[in-house]
Amino acid sequence: MAAPRVDLYGIIHKMLRVELFQTASLIGTTNFADPQTRAETAALFGRTKAFLDEHGGHEDDFVEPSVREVNPDLAARLEKDHIGLDAQLESLVELLGQIEETEGEAAVGLGAQLHKGYSDFIGVYLTHMSCEETEVNETLWAHYTDDELVEIRGRLQGSIPPPRFAEWFALMVPAMNLQERIGVLTGMKLNAPPPVFDAMSGVAKEAIGEDAWAQVAGALP
Repeated sequence: MAAPRVDLYGIIHKMLRVELFQTASLIGTTNFADPQTRAETAALFGRTKAFLDEHGGHEDDFVEPSVREVNPDLAARLEKDHIGLDAQLESLVELLGQIEETEGEAAVGLGAQLHKGYSDFIGVYLTHMSCEETEVNETLWAHYTDDELVEIRGRLQGSIPPPRFAEWFALMVPAMNLQERIGVLTGMKLNAPPPVFDAMSGVAKEAIGEDAWAQVAGALP
């Protein structure tokens, strides 16, 4: 059986799905009449939006140019998707601002609108991710070697400041299965400077707990 190809989307999309669904769950259970509770929800939404914004920017800057070279029509569709998704997110930010200035039952009503709008956004975003995981990956695999895809991923990751990359990694590791955790940490141990590997190992251990980390650590070379 052929070895799996380098996937620029798989693990990061798993992390984003967790983030999206956790935020949806909190929005759905929030008492928007309570200022403190809705502030906590707004904070999580803001965190999720920041990750989505950065992820979209990473794709625009590092992945889509390679897609555009071999399939301009597909790249144009991706760009159009990103513009539409950004507009949906901004409309939700505006709605959150309205909720912040509203009290009582009126705030609860706006909260219901937020839940519906965010759910609609997730539906569109999941479809977009599915396109990337299938059609875009197939395009990349048909025209680029794994070494070339690894180079793209390396430039993308290298553009993220280390403290921010640690924040990404703290959410990515819990979203991975055991085999993915071992694979990612093995790659770091073999290819990254020792201080980087040590730092990311610490992030991973804190994110998944000592027992889960022991399974990973015991399988590393």
